[in-house]
Amino acid sequence: MKKKGKTEKINILITSPSLDAKNNVSGISSMVATIIEHNSEQHYYHYLFGKKDKNAVRLFSLLLTIKQLLLFPFALRKCKIDLVHQNFPFDEKGVLRESIVRLWCRLFRVPVVLHIHGGKFMTFNTGNPFYRFLSKQLFTSSKAVIVLSEVEKNNIAAVYGYKGATVLPNCIDDAFLTLYSGKPMNPVPVFLYMGRLDEAKGLYDIAEAFRLLKREGLRFKFNLCGSGRLTSIIPEFESILKEDFTYHGVVWGDHKNAIISQSDFFLLPSWFEGLPIALLETMAAGLVPFVTNAGSVGQYVKDDITGYIVEKKSPHDLSAKIKKIIYEHALFKTLSNNAHKMIVDTCNVDGYVNRLNIIYQQCLRG
Repeated sequence: MKKKGKTEKINILITSPSLDAKNNVSGISSMVATIIEHNSEQHYYHYLFGKKDKNAVRLFSLLLTIKQLLLFPFALRKCKIDLVHQNFPFDEKGVLRESIVRLWCRLFRVPVVLHIHGGKFMTFNTGNPFYRFLSKQLFTSSKAVIVLSEVEKNNIAAVYGYKGATVLPNCIDDAFLTLYSGKPMNPVPVFLYMGRLDEAKGLYDIAEAFRLLKREGLRFKFNLCGSGRLTSIIPEFESILKEDFTYHGVVWGDHKNAIISQSDFFLLPSWFEGLPIALLETMAAGLVPFVTNAGSVGQYVKDDITGYIVEKKSPHDLSAKIKKIIYEHALFKTLSNNAHKMIVDTCNVDGYVNRLNIIYQQCLRG
Protein backbone atom coordinates (compact mmCIF):
# COMPACT_ATOMS: atom_id res chain seq x y z
CA MET A 1 0.00 0.00 0.00
CA LYS A 2 1.26 3.43 -0.89
CA LYS A 3 2.00 5.61 2.12
CA LYS A 4 0.52 9.07 1.96
CA GLY A 5 2.51 12.21 2.69
CA LYS A 6 1.38 14.86 5.11
CA THR A 7 -0.29 17.01 2.46
CA GLU A 8 -1.55 14.21 0.22
CA LYS A 9 -5.20 13.32 0.63
CA ILE A 10 -6.14 9.86 1.86
CA ASN A 11 -8.96 7.81 0.36
CA ILE A 12 -11.04 6.94 3.43
CA LEU A 13 -14.08 4.67 3.49
CA ILE A 14 -16.18 5.85 6.44
CA THR A 15 -19.13 3.79 7.65
CA SER A 16 -22.43 4.81 9.25
CA PRO A 17 -26.20 4.62 8.75
CA SER A 18 -27.78 6.98 6.22
CA LEU A 19 -26.52 10.56 6.34
CA ASP A 20 -29.98 11.81 5.35
CA ALA A 21 -31.64 13.07 8.57
CA LYS A 22 -35.04 12.21 7.08
CA ASN A 23 -34.13 8.51 7.01
CA ASN A 24 -32.40 7.93 10.34
CA VAL A 25 -32.33 9.20 13.90
CA SER A 26 -28.66 8.47 14.49
CA GLY A 27 -25.96 10.25 16.45
CA ILE A 28 -23.36 8.26 14.51
CA SER A 29 -24.75 9.58 11.22
CA SER A 30 -24.72 13.15 12.54
CA MET A 31 -21.10 12.81 13.63
CA VAL A 32 -19.99 11.26 10.33
CA ALA A 33 -21.81 13.96 8.35
CA THR A 34 -19.97 16.62 10.37
CA ILE A 35 -16.62 14.91 9.75
CA ILE A 36 -17.16 14.69 6.01
CA GLU A 37 -18.40 18.30 5.76
CA HIS A 38 -15.54 19.84 7.73
CA ASN A 39 -12.55 17.66 6.86
CA SER A 40 -11.52 18.84 3.41
CA GLU A 41 -8.02 17.40 3.83
CA GLN A 42 -9.21 13.86 3.00
CA HIS A 43 -11.21 12.10 0.31
CA TYR A 44 -14.16 10.46 2.06
CA TYR A 45 -16.33 7.74 0.59
CA HIS A 46 -19.38 7.04 2.73
CA TYR A 47 -20.38 3.38 3.05
CA LEU A 48 -23.89 2.83 4.35
CA PHE A 49 -24.48 0.26 7.07
CA GLY A 50 -27.96 -0.07 8.52
CA LYS A 51 -31.54 0.47 7.40
CA LYS A 52 -33.90 3.39 7.24
CA ASP A 53 -35.91 3.85 10.43
CA LYS A 54 -39.16 3.16 8.58
CA ASN A 55 -37.91 -0.24 7.40
CA ALA A 56 -38.41 -2.03 10.72
CA VAL A 57 -39.08 -5.56 9.41
CA ARG A 58 -36.40 -7.85 10.87
CA LEU A 59 -36.07 -10.06 7.80
CA PHE A 60 -35.59 -7.01 5.59
CA SER A 61 -32.98 -5.66 7.98
CA LEU A 62 -31.08 -8.95 8.01
CA LEU A 63 -31.07 -9.28 4.22
CA LEU A 64 -29.96 -5.67 3.84
CA THR A 65 -27.06 -6.19 6.27
CA ILE A 66 -25.94 -9.30 4.38
CA LYS A 67 -26.05 -7.36 1.11
CA GLN A 68 -24.04 -4.48 2.59
CA LEU A 69 -21.40 -6.87 3.95
CA LEU A 70 -21.09 -8.71 0.62
CA LEU A 71 -20.66 -5.50 -1.36
CA PHE A 72 -18.13 -4.01 1.06
CA PRO A 73 -14.98 -5.47 -0.61
CA PHE A 74 -16.09 -4.10 -3.98
CA ALA A 75 -16.19 -0.61 -2.47
CA LEU A 76 -12.65 -1.11 -1.12
CA ARG A 77 -11.37 -1.99 -4.58
CA LYS A 78 -13.43 0.47 -6.63
CA CYS A 79 -12.52 3.53 -4.53
CA LYS A 80 -8.88 2.48 -4.00
CA ILE A 81 -9.29 2.84 -0.27
CA ASP A 82 -6.23 3.58 1.89
CA LEU A 83 -7.98 3.50 5.26
CA VAL A 84 -11.33 2.37 6.70
CA HIS A 85 -12.96 4.44 9.44
CA GLN A 86 -15.41 2.08 11.16
CA ASN A 87 -18.13 3.73 13.26
CA PHE A 88 -20.30 1.46 15.37
CA PRO A 89 -22.26 1.07 18.62
CA PHE A 90 -20.58 -1.39 20.98
CA ASP A 91 -23.30 -4.05 21.19
CA GLU A 92 -24.10 -7.51 19.80
CA LYS A 93 -25.05 -6.44 16.29
CA GLY A 94 -22.22 -3.94 16.07
CA VAL A 95 -19.54 -6.42 17.11
CA LEU A 96 -20.77 -9.12 14.72
CA ARG A 97 -21.00 -6.78 11.74
CA GLU A 98 -17.68 -5.06 12.33
CA SER A 99 -15.93 -8.41 12.77
CA ILE A 100 -16.98 -9.39 9.25
CA VAL A 101 -15.90 -5.98 7.93
CA ARG A 102 -12.56 -6.56 9.62
CA LEU A 103 -12.08 -9.84 7.75
CA TRP A 104 -12.54 -8.02 4.43
CA CYS A 105 -10.07 -5.33 5.50
CA ARG A 106 -7.47 -7.93 6.43
CA LEU A 107 -7.92 -9.68 3.10
CA PHE A 108 -7.35 -6.42 1.23
CA ARG A 109 -4.66 -5.25 3.67
CA VAL A 110 -6.45 -2.00 4.47
CA PRO A 111 -5.78 -0.53 7.93
CA VAL A 112 -8.73 0.31 10.15
CA VAL A 113 -9.64 3.06 12.59
CA LEU A 114 -12.23 1.62 14.98
CA HIS A 115 -14.48 4.41 16.30
CA ILE A 116 -16.74 3.32 19.17
CA HIS A 117 -19.86 5.39 19.83
CA GLY A 118 -20.96 4.07 23.21
CA GLY A 119 -23.34 1.13 23.32
CA LYS A 120 -24.64 -1.51 25.71
CA PHE A 121 -21.31 -3.32 26.04
CA MET A 122 -19.61 -0.08 27.04
CA THR A 123 -21.98 0.45 29.98
CA PHE A 124 -22.89 -3.09 31.03
CA ASN A 125 -19.95 -5.00 29.52
CA THR A 126 -20.72 -8.57 28.43
CA GLY A 127 -20.22 -11.90 30.13
CA ASN A 128 -20.61 -13.77 26.84
CA PRO A 129 -17.19 -15.28 26.00
CA PHE A 130 -17.93 -15.24 22.25
CA TYR A 131 -18.57 -11.48 22.16
CA ARG A 132 -15.65 -10.81 24.49
CA PHE A 133 -13.36 -12.74 22.13
CA LEU A 134 -14.61 -10.87 19.05
CA SER A 135 -14.31 -7.53 20.86
CA LYS A 136 -10.70 -8.18 21.86
CA GLN A 137 -9.91 -9.18 18.28
CA LEU A 138 -11.42 -5.94 16.98
CA PHE A 139 -9.35 -3.86 19.37
CA THR A 140 -6.01 -5.57 18.81
CA SER A 141 -6.32 -5.73 15.01
CA SER A 142 -7.15 -2.01 14.65
CA LYS A 143 -4.50 0.56 13.82
CA ALA A 144 -6.34 2.94 16.16
CA VAL A 145 -9.29 2.67 18.53
CA ILE A 146 -11.21 5.88 19.24
CA VAL A 147 -13.46 6.25 22.30
CA LEU A 148 -15.48 9.21 23.53
CA SER A 149 -14.01 9.78 27.00
CA GLU A 150 -11.47 8.70 29.60
CA VAL A 151 -14.30 6.77 31.26
CA GLU A 152 -14.68 4.59 28.17
CA LYS A 153 -10.92 4.22 27.73
CA ASN A 154 -10.53 3.00 31.30
CA ASN A 155 -13.49 0.63 30.93
CA ILE A 156 -12.01 -1.03 27.83
CA ALA A 157 -8.67 -1.37 29.58
CA ALA A 158 -10.22 -2.95 32.68
CA VAL A 159 -12.67 -5.29 30.96
CA TYR A 160 -10.96 -6.20 27.68
CA GLY A 161 -7.30 -5.60 28.55
CA TYR A 162 -6.83 -3.08 25.73
CA LYS A 163 -5.01 0.04 26.92
CA GLY A 164 -4.22 1.79 23.64
CA ALA A 165 -7.50 3.61 22.97
CA THR A 166 -7.42 7.27 21.96
CA VAL A 167 -9.93 9.66 23.53
CA LEU A 168 -11.66 11.93 21.00
CA PRO A 169 -14.92 13.45 22.32
CA ASN A 170 -17.64 14.26 19.81
CA CYS A 171 -17.96 17.73 18.35
CA ILE A 172 -20.83 19.61 16.73
CA ASP A 173 -21.23 22.08 13.92
CA ASP A 174 -20.60 25.63 15.13
CA ALA A 175 -24.01 26.64 13.78
CA PHE A 176 -25.66 25.25 16.92
CA LEU A 177 -23.70 27.71 19.05
CA THR A 178 -25.47 30.56 17.26
CA LEU A 179 -28.83 29.30 18.57
CA TYR A 180 -27.84 30.50 22.03
CA SER A 181 -29.38 33.88 22.83
CA GLY A 182 -29.23 34.00 26.63
CA LYS A 183 -33.03 34.30 26.63
CA PRO A 184 -34.95 33.77 29.88
CA MET A 185 -37.01 30.68 30.52
CA ASN A 186 -40.39 30.62 28.79
CA PRO A 187 -43.35 31.66 30.99
CA VAL A 188 -44.64 28.12 30.49
CA PRO A 189 -41.44 26.00 30.58
CA VAL A 190 -40.79 23.86 27.49
CA PHE A 191 -39.10 20.44 27.64
CA LEU A 192 -37.54 18.65 24.67
CA TYR A 193 -36.64 15.06 23.85
CA MET A 194 -34.83 14.52 20.57
CA GLY A 195 -33.66 11.06 19.54
CA ARG A 196 -34.70 7.48 19.01
CA LEU A 197 -38.03 6.39 20.47
CA ASP A 198 -36.81 3.48 22.58
CA GLU A 199 -37.49 2.28 26.11
CA ALA A 200 -33.76 2.37 26.92
CA LYS A 201 -33.79 6.15 26.37
CA GLY A 202 -35.93 6.50 29.51
CA LEU A 203 -39.11 7.64 27.78
CA TYR A 204 -41.38 5.77 30.21
CA ASP A 205 -39.47 7.44 33.05
CA ILE A 206 -40.15 10.83 31.46
CA ALA A 207 -43.85 10.03 31.14
CA GLU A 208 -44.14 8.95 34.78
CA ALA A 209 -42.19 12.00 35.97
CA PHE A 210 -44.57 14.23 34.01
CA ARG A 211 -47.53 12.42 35.57
CA LEU A 212 -46.14 13.13 39.04
CA LEU A 213 -45.59 16.80 38.21
CA LYS A 214 -49.10 17.23 36.81
CA ARG A 215 -50.56 15.79 40.01
CA GLU A 216 -48.96 18.74 41.80
CA GLY A 217 -50.59 21.21 39.42
CA LEU A 218 -47.47 22.24 37.47
CA ARG A 219 -47.91 23.36 33.88
CA PHE A 220 -45.28 22.88 31.20
CA LYS A 221 -44.99 21.90 27.54
CA PHE A 222 -43.19 19.00 25.89
CA ASN A 223 -41.77 18.61 22.37
CA LEU A 224 -41.06 15.00 21.38
CA CYS A 225 -38.86 14.56 18.29
CA GLY A 226 -37.63 11.37 16.65
CA SER A 227 -38.76 7.96 15.48
CA GLY A 228 -38.40 4.35 16.53
CA ARG A 229 -40.24 1.29 17.73
CA LEU A 230 -41.73 2.88 20.86
CA THR A 231 -44.50 4.83 19.13
CA SER A 232 -46.90 3.58 21.83
CA ILE A 233 -45.45 6.25 24.14
CA ILE A 234 -47.00 9.05 22.05
CA PRO A 235 -50.66 8.50 23.20
CA GLU A 236 -49.40 8.31 26.78
CA PHE A 237 -47.87 11.78 26.56
CA GLU A 238 -51.03 13.06 24.87
CA SER A 239 -53.10 11.72 27.77
CA ILE A 240 -50.87 13.32 30.40
CA LEU A 241 -50.24 16.73 28.79
CA LYS A 242 -53.18 17.24 26.42
CA GLU A 243 -52.63 20.41 24.32
CA ASP A 244 -49.25 21.01 25.95
CA PHE A 245 -47.70 18.05 24.09
CA THR A 246 -46.50 18.06 20.47
CA TYR A 247 -45.00 15.13 18.57
CA HIS A 248 -42.90 16.43 15.67
CA GLY A 249 -41.53 13.18 14.23
CA VAL A 250 -38.06 13.31 12.71
CA VAL A 251 -36.79 16.90 12.46
CA TRP A 252 -33.87 18.48 10.65
CA GLY A 253 -32.61 21.80 9.33
CA ASP A 254 -34.51 24.98 10.18
CA HIS A 255 -37.40 23.04 11.75
CA LYS A 256 -35.03 21.30 14.15
CA ASN A 257 -33.26 24.57 14.99
CA ALA A 258 -36.57 26.31 15.66
CA ILE A 259 -37.72 23.61 18.09
CA ILE A 260 -34.41 23.71 19.96
CA SER A 261 -34.54 27.51 20.16
CA GLN A 262 -38.11 27.42 21.54
CA SER A 263 -37.26 24.92 24.30
CA ASP A 264 -35.75 25.41 27.77
CA PHE A 265 -34.82 21.91 28.96
CA PHE A 266 -33.47 18.74 27.32
CA LEU A 267 -34.43 15.32 28.70
CA LEU A 268 -32.35 12.16 28.25
CA PRO A 269 -32.60 9.76 31.24
CA SER A 270 -31.02 6.89 29.26
CA TRP A 271 -30.05 3.49 30.60
CA PHE A 272 -26.86 3.54 28.52
CA GLU A 273 -25.27 6.05 26.15
CA GLY A 274 -22.14 7.10 24.34
CA LEU A 275 -21.91 10.87 23.95
CA PRO A 276 -25.21 11.93 22.35
CA ILE A 277 -24.95 14.54 19.62
CA ALA A 278 -28.42 15.84 20.52
CA LEU A 279 -27.17 16.54 24.04
CA LEU A 280 -24.22 18.59 22.76
CA GLU A 281 -26.39 20.45 20.23
CA THR A 282 -29.02 21.43 22.78
CA MET A 283 -26.47 22.42 25.43
CA ALA A 284 -24.78 24.61 22.80
CA ALA A 285 -28.12 26.38 22.36
CA GLY A 286 -28.41 26.90 26.13
CA LEU A 287 -30.93 24.21 27.02
CA VAL A 288 -30.49 22.83 30.53
CA PRO A 289 -30.17 19.01 30.39
CA PHE A 290 -31.62 16.37 32.71
CA VAL A 291 -29.64 13.19 32.06
CA THR A 292 -28.38 10.01 33.68
CA ASN A 293 -24.67 9.52 34.22
CA ALA A 294 -24.46 7.03 31.33
CA GLY A 295 -21.47 6.58 29.05
CA SER A 296 -19.56 9.83 28.60
CA VAL A 297 -22.47 12.12 29.47
CA GLY A 298 -21.06 12.98 32.88
CA GLN A 299 -18.01 14.56 31.26
CA TYR A 300 -20.26 17.41 30.08
CA VAL A 301 -23.24 17.52 32.41
CA LYS A 302 -22.04 18.53 35.86
CA ASP A 303 -24.78 18.29 38.46
CA ASP A 304 -26.09 21.70 39.53
CA ILE A 305 -23.54 23.40 37.26
CA THR A 306 -24.29 22.65 33.58
CA GLY A 307 -27.46 20.62 34.18
CA TYR A 308 -28.79 17.81 36.34
CA ILE A 309 -27.77 14.19 36.78
CA VAL A 310 -30.73 11.96 37.65
CA GLU A 311 -30.86 8.37 38.82
CA LYS A 312 -31.46 5.69 36.17
CA LYS A 313 -35.02 4.37 35.98
CA SER A 314 -36.19 6.82 38.65
CA PRO A 315 -39.13 9.02 37.62
CA HIS A 316 -39.32 10.31 41.20
CA ASP A 317 -35.76 11.65 41.09
CA LEU A 318 -36.36 13.17 37.65
CA SER A 319 -39.54 14.93 38.79
CA ALA A 320 -37.83 16.18 41.97
CA LYS A 321 -34.92 17.67 39.96
CA ILE A 322 -37.35 19.31 37.52
CA LYS A 323 -39.30 20.86 40.42
CA LYS A 324 -36.04 22.34 41.71
CA ILE A 325 -35.58 24.60 38.69
CA ILE A 326 -38.84 24.81 36.77
CA TYR A 327 -39.79 28.20 38.24
CA GLU A 328 -36.35 29.38 39.35
CA HIS A 329 -35.63 31.72 36.47
CA ALA A 330 -32.34 33.05 37.85
CA LEU A 331 -31.02 29.51 38.41
CA PHE A 332 -32.12 28.53 34.92
CA LYS A 333 -30.19 31.43 33.38
CA THR A 334 -27.01 30.45 35.24
CA LEU A 335 -27.16 26.78 34.22
CA SER A 336 -28.13 27.68 30.66
CA ASN A 337 -25.08 29.91 30.29
CA ASN A 338 -22.84 27.26 31.88
CA ALA A 339 -24.14 24.57 29.51
CA HIS A 340 -23.47 26.75 26.47
CA LYS A 341 -19.98 27.65 27.68
CA MET A 342 -19.12 23.98 28.29
CA ILE A 343 -19.74 23.20 24.62
CA VAL A 344 -17.93 26.33 23.40
CA ASP A 345 -14.87 25.27 25.40
CA THR A 346 -14.81 21.56 24.52
CA CYS A 347 -16.56 20.75 21.24
CA ASN A 348 -14.72 22.77 18.60
CA VAL A 349 -15.06 21.12 15.19
CA ASP A 350 -11.75 22.42 13.80
CA GLY A 351 -9.80 21.01 16.73
CA TYR A 352 -11.63 17.71 16.32
CA VAL A 353 -10.74 17.44 12.64
CA ASN A 354 -7.09 18.27 13.31
CA ARG A 355 -6.81 15.52 15.90
CA LEU A 356 -8.58 13.05 13.60
CA ASN A 357 -6.15 13.76 10.77
CA ILE A 358 -3.23 13.12 13.10
CA ILE A 359 -4.74 9.73 13.96
CA TYR A 360 -5.12 8.92 10.26
CA GLN A 361 -1.49 9.78 9.52
CA GLN A 362 -0.26 7.72 12.47
CA CYS A 363 -2.25 4.73 11.20
CA LEU A 364 -0.65 4.89 7.75
CA ARG A 365 2.84 5.32 9.16
CA GLY A 366 2.46 2.37 11.55
